[in-house]
Amino acid sequence: MKKSGNVSTIILISIIVILLVILGYGVYTGFKVKYKIADLNFQIDNLVKERTNLTSQLNDLLVKYDMLKDDVFELEKSCINENACRGHFPFIRWNCNNVGDEVVDYSHVCVCDSECNLSITPK
Repeated sequence: MKKSGNVSTIILISIIVILLVILGYGVYTGFKVKYKIADLNFQIDNLVKERTNLTSQLNDLLVKYDMLKDDVFELEKSCINENACRGHFPFIRWNCNNVGDEVVDYSHVCVCDSECNLSITPK
């Protein structure tokens, strides 16, 4: 009977040790998961701050872009000669026909130099 009691005790202690190992691994895994969740929440917070910052920068750039567009539309055209360059800025290209008229179905690209002389190149 002493031998069967020792075997029962060894089996019981073995089961307890196995359960403690399983419990310890579960606690370790739980701490690891909590750490990973905290790290992900920290990354989410940083990304939200970065998105807010980028949105703010984008809004500032859009305001500046709108101001530039308004300023360009307010500029007077630099070429006042009575030729195809009239009303165009120097070195700004536009789609044109073979005589420099701005058209939708274009065959050439036109550009004026700083002296308002027209230069036409095929498409």
